[in-house]
Amino acid sequence: MSTLAAERALIILKYIATSQEGYGVREIAKKFGYSPSAVLKILQALVAHDFVLQEPTTQVYQLGPAALQVGLSGLSKMEIRKVAKPYLQQLAEKSGETALLGIKINDGVIYIEKSLSLNEIRMDPPIGAFRPFNCTAVGKCILAYRPDEEIERLFNENLFVKSTPNSIVDLSEIKNEIKKIRERGFGLDREEYKEGAMCIGAPIKNFENHVIAAIAIAGPVNRMVNNEEKLIEQVLNCAKRISMAFGYIENGSI
Repeated sequence: MSTLAAERALIILKYIATSQEGYGVREIAKKFGYSPSAVLKILQALVAHDFVLQEPTTQVYQLGPAALQVGLSGLSKMEIRKVAKPYLQQLAEKSGETALLGIKINDGVIYIEKSLSLNEIRMDPPIGAFRPFNCTAVGKCILAYRPDEEIERLFNENLFVKSTPNSIVDLSEIKNEIKKIRERGFGLDREEYKEGAMCIGAPIKNFENHVIAAIAIAGPVNRMVNNEEKLIEQVLNCAKRISMAFGYIENGSI
């Protein structure tokens, strides 16, 4: 598709989104001054990729499921900080540790929100900080739900970082770690990114059961080890509540 055709396709798609009933070929052509044949060709391409659907009785074109999925995905990313923030604050208060929210970006994760521990000795990573997948709890919890092919690509491209002597960079060990996260619903970072620090994380899922983010609590390893079981329960409960806010329906485990 040429640049002009792509631009017209976006214009037409935005126009169709303004109507609940939909628009016909000639109506769209007249609105924008395009030829009916050009409009039809663009609509056929959009139909092929489920961005629009043709109503069988009236023959008008309406917004399709792919367009809705893209819109909801974008909405989720914009809203997740706002939705998650009060839950992070509650988690930080209950756990006594810093609560973090992270999302996938390129070949790693970034922290997009946090609620600090009130303890004098605490973890305080900056918002926007980039972290590798393999040695952080947030990163592991997102990586665990990525395709196996992507995990192998990251390994082959040496994108698993040896941040401390405890960092897991061996592919078989990473796959074993991922298996445990999928089974238990949470991930651990035991001094794998920073010596002396520990994190407990869990994935955030949406209404389609897709992982859209992850949360974690971070603190000094000695303090967190003493309360590990209780902290894991608190993180899992917080992740479930945020996920439910995005339409996730629990089916046994998160």
